[in-house]
Amino acid sequence: KDAIQGVRGILQYKIRLIPIGDMTTVMTVTTKKKPVKKNDWVRLNRGHYKGDLALVIGVKDGGLKCIVQCVPRLDHRLADLTPEEQKVRRKTVRPPAKFFNAGDVSNKNSITRQRFPGMNERYDFYDGNYFHDGYLIKEFNVNTMVKPCSEDSPPTLEELQNFQRTSQKKKNSDFEDIGDDDMENEGSKKASSLLDHLSRMQKNQQAGGNGNGGLMIGDTVEVIEGDLVGMRGKLMSLDGTTVKIKPSETLDLGKMAEIEFLIDQVRKYIPPGAHVKVIDGRYANETGTVVAVDDMEGGKDCLAVVLTDMTHKEISVRTSQLQESAEIASGRDKLAGYELHDLVVLSGGGSTNEVGVIVRVGREEFTVINNHGIVREVRPEELR
Repeated sequence: KDAIQGVRGILQYKIRLIPIGDMTTVMTVTTKKKPVKKNDWVRLNRGHYKGDLALVIGVKDGGLKCIVQCVPRLDHRLADLTPEEQKVRRKTVRPPAKFFNAGDVSNKNSITRQRFPGMNERYDFYDGNYFHDGYLIKEFNVNTMVKPCSEDSPPTLEELQNFQRTSQKKKNSDFEDIGDDDMENEGSKKASSLLDHLSRMQKNQQAGGNGNGGLMIGDTVEVIEGDLVGMRGKLMSLDGTTVKIKPSETLDLGKMAEIEFLIDQVRKYIPPGAHVKVIDGRYANETGTVVAVDDMEGGKDCLAVVLTDMTHKEISVRTSQLQESAEIASGRDKLAGYELHDLVVLSGGGSTNEVGVIVRVGREEFTVINNHGIVREVRPEELR
């Protein structure tokens, strides 16, 4: 109403909203999909291969179609089923990803060598699909059947590990080994290269994250370089490559209550007798009492021997992985499919009818009290 107020020749009566179908189109928004090119990593969108990682090895029709290689998902059991059973199984069962092997095919005559459409290479042809070095070679529509891996969803380490196939043997037309164990598929090489790159990045990130020696504000630290070697104090601030420490000893510092050091000049100090919690590494979340501390080579860290609260065993941990804490670990509830207070049969004690109850779940073993009242520590493989 406000829009037509005062406009000559227009009378205000009943105002109705025009149906969307009758509205004039003034703007059309189309989402532009990122084109794929050779050697790009993509994920498939359809069928049993939905979500699987693939490598683009060729592009056709101006980028509308692409040829990819991926780890095939073949179901060799289909050959033994009736057509009706095959139809049901194809809809309900997703075969595991496994490299193609001519030895798994019962009828060797069903495998032939054929030229891939639009390419000069000849590949193994079986069950309507092409295979090369164990990989499936297939053509897909770019707009509907593949999704490029972006910076937000790059290939994961697990996907790359499953994709690479390092020890390849080249096959001849009769599907026999011709003896070159060092042959490696180009796609596998690219996966290995990217895997190495991601592993290095991960190590660098971990090194960067642990570059402060596990220091946290409030920790007790010890100076290991400079004029004040041996001085201990409380860590008051942590700023990149420098730290500020409030000495625990009485020093004549004038008006300075805190001293600034480079982070490489200090290390975490954990005295024997301290109750600690492991914050990183293999024994993370374990608690216990420090019974000994020894310098490590280089002097940048120390090795502490901790008597754990749960198992009363001694473990060796870097002091940079420890934090003074009054917390006492309560242990775990599950391990390898077994739970606390489960009734189990023990197979490693020499008795054929020994049974027991799990009374503690450790990191790698159980504490079990058996039917004779004896407390034993057993590993998961000793139970059934």
